Amino acid sequence: MKSRTITFISVFAGILLFGVSMVMIGSVLPLLKIRLGLSDIVAGGLFSILPFGLLIGSIYFGPVSDKYGYRWVLATASLFLAIGFIGIGHSWSLWLLRVCILFFGVGGGVINGATSALISDLSSDDKKIANLNLLGVFFGLGAFCMPLVLSTLNQSDYVTVINIVAILCILVAALFLFISYPIAVEKEKISFKLIPLFFKNKVFLIICFFLFFQSAFEAIMNNWSVSYFMQQLQVDQKQALVALSFLVLGMTLMRVLTGGVFRNISTKNLLRIAFVLLSGGAICLFIQLPSSYYLNTFGLFLIGAGLSPGFPVMLGLTGNMYKEISGTAFSFVMLIALTGNIVINYITGVMVQYFG
Repeated sequence: MKSRTITFISVFAGILLFGVSMVMIGSVLPLLKIRLGLSDIVAGGLFSILPFGLLIGSIYFGPVSDKYGYRWVLATASLFLAIGFIGIGHSWSLWLLRVCILFFGVGGGVINGATSALISDLSSDDKKIANLNLLGVFFGLGAFCMPLVLSTLNQSDYVTVINIVAILCILVAALFLFISYPIAVEKEKISFKLIPLFFKNKVFLIICFFLFFQSAFEAIMNNWSVSYFMQQLQVDQKQALVALSFLVLGMTLMRVLTGGVFRNISTKNLLRIAFVLLSGGAICLFIQLPSSYYLNTFGLFLIGAGLSPGFPVMLGLTGNMYKEISGTAFSFVMLIALTGNIVINYITGVMVQYFG
């Protein structure tokens, strides 16, 4: 098997586990609230710790990977994910849980950004967006499967699943250590000195502004959908987890279509389609009737499909603009995006606490 193919497979395995991690806290939040006696506002604080860790990881990976390569960056990040999973599964202390979630976020931030930058480096200009969409498909598979698996189990079995995922993270870390990284692009060795260039590029700043709100909306949907379905629609946790899976299913299927049937559609038209899907999904989600569960779940599916093109399209454009410092450029984009994630997640927690 060619080294490039092995590298792609390893990257897809890493992003799949990152997908699992992004829905893990939201999926087990009711269990964590019972175990540790958390209020809604404290739970919202946990959601803010995760993107803060993601923020640290996103800032760290770019300049470091541009200067030293991806090997140790990705391997260490996978181990951090394992620590996070173990903490979520076994911690009975709120402070220890917070620390583990921070590790969780740092590892996830590095994997999210570094795998995207690596795929961009490995791909030709005309294949960047398609390959980043494929990367998003594997992220979606991880995020889709976890709540679906948990919905078939008793809460007493959740820890076993979390332990298995932690072991897989350790195995992927070993894989990242031993694969080759066949990158043809010559990297800028002191890439952080070029950051002022980002502020002079208006198109790049628009991309950052777009992803600020994209990241915030994705976080709200991933983290609060289960609680919304349980509290507002009065369904049990298993039904809420199934509904969350449809959010990710919509995102995943749309990315499959974007990399295939919609491959030749212009970026502008793709984003227009996404806006229509988001609008339709929001309408379906907030219709509350005696038997509206399936309509609300379909709304989540449409919202997932509408959110799907955002990151792959914008990161593809970023990768084409800054090939020699792709890691640093992706770090900057992720910094802005995750700032939106942190701020709006906290505001959401406060609103849920006081307004329901």
